[in-house]
Amino acid sequence: METFTLDPRRWRIARLLGRNPLLRRADRLEALVMLVALVASLVAIPVAGVVGVVAYGARERLYTQEAQERHRVTATVTDAEHEDLGTTVAQAKWPLAAGERTGTLALTDLVKAGQRIEIWVDKDGAPTVPPTPTWLAGAEAVGMAGVTLLAVGIAMATLLATVRLRLDRACDAGWEREIRYLVEGDGGRKNRQ
Repeated sequence: METFTLDPRRWRIARLLGRNPLLRRADRLEALVMLVALVASLVAIPVAGVVGVVAYGARERLYTQEAQERHRVTATVTDAEHEDLGTTVAQAKWPLAAGERTGTLALTDLVKAGQRIEIWVDKDGAPTVPPTPTWLAGAEAVGMAGVTLLAVGIAMATLLATVRLRLDRACDAGWEREIRYLVEGDGGRKNRQ
């Protein structure tokens, strides 16, 4: 049966200040980089929250403005041509506060001349797409915060992997040098004659 112990002396970060004589400089450097990555990751959490709040505020204002500037009107189709790709190009007229406006509309439904349809227009009376729902601002804010956390996580993982790779190479080179010295240099016991 294995027992679980929570001993801070066994944590990798404890190598930074540990007094174990077997700890190499590379072990301490690796522990320092791990500590920096941990702190940076923890700091990234509130930063991601701020990014999300700022993104939400900007998008919510934009979508609210769209909803205020766009409205539905009833248009009357004056002429319609059916295209091969399932769209209908229609000439239509619709009322405005300052009179009436005519224009060309691309519709997905089949329409005939004289038919009344609902369209979205902007503040100038030009045809436009429906306003973006304001709930989408929250989803986009969560997405921005998630992307920020993911970017920091990937950056810290890359930093750790790069440092560990370089330290492993340095340690391997040191081992090779010591083994070569051991084999070629008589194990450090040169004859003094």
